[in-house]
Amino acid sequence: MDNLWKRLKPAVKSKILAEKTKYPYLVEDVKTVLKRENFWSNIPINTARQIINFTHDSVFNVSMNDFVWGDSFIKKA
Repeated sequence: MDNLWKRLKPAVKSKILAEKTKYPYLVEDVKTVLKRENFWSNIPINTARQIINFTHDSVFNVSMNDFVWGDSFIKKA
């Protein structure tokens, strides 16, 4: 199974990478975690929150399924 970084939707990945010049350490941390994990439920809450912030979605506009399972961020298998 591919890691989460490989399974990110292209739009999500591009939004994360677009923030690299402004937040280089945060972007690298998110990439490291996503490359290490295969399941969204294994990533720290802080990493999920950073992905939401990078994609410019308000945490209040993200459904519980998206937050818990990453449905709007990860490509379907």
